[in-house]
Amino acid sequence: MLKTHGFFFSLVLLFIGVGCTNIKRGPVEEGTLEHGIYSSTYFNLAMNVPENWKVDTLGKVEKKATAADANESDITLVANLLTIYQEIEKEEFKPNLSMIAERCTLYPELKNENDYLAHVKKQYANLNPITSEIKKMVLKNAVDCYTFDLTMTIQEVTMQQTHFALKRNDFYIDITITYQIAKQKEELEAIVNSLTMN
Repeated sequence: MLKTHGFFFSLVLLFIGVGCTNIKRGPVEEGTLEHGIYSSTYFNLAMNVPENWKVDTLGKVEKKATAADANESDITLVANLLTIYQEIEKEEFKPNLSMIAERCTLYPELKNENDYLAHVKKQYANLNPITSEIKKMVLKNAVDCYTFDLTMTIQEVTMQQTHFALKRNDFYIDITITYQIAKQKEELEAIVNSLTMN
């Protein structure tokens, strides 16, 4: 039987359309994690990562422009900037956070972050989730974003998510937190609220 957190990480990447692997890191996906702070110079952003959290992914290309697009063969289309999770003793489910960047040109019909999240919601439709309305909010460090919540059941495990979307450098950035109880949500929201953008 698949571990729930491993299955979930795979599920998130499936929803965003995973592509090539084993590709050299470039400026889009390049990020660092030092002294409990994740930072990306490309996106000029930083976020706290709690000391006791584990890193599953740090800067991985998920999809690049195809070789057919000779002028764009080095262009990253989708990157998993960061995926972290919390180990909880004797618990199979692991609260987690993922930060995915998708190039806006993948979705020319979308006009803004609200449209992007509406697109993300559609990716979950086959799981029959319960979702909230998309709303605009301001994070603690004056970062504007759009957000929505959903509840879904996978392999008899019910989990909740909150998606936060913002636009940066011709990319939509989707920060997704996944949790089961209010305490986990609070801890994850504190991480998201540590986000700073220069």
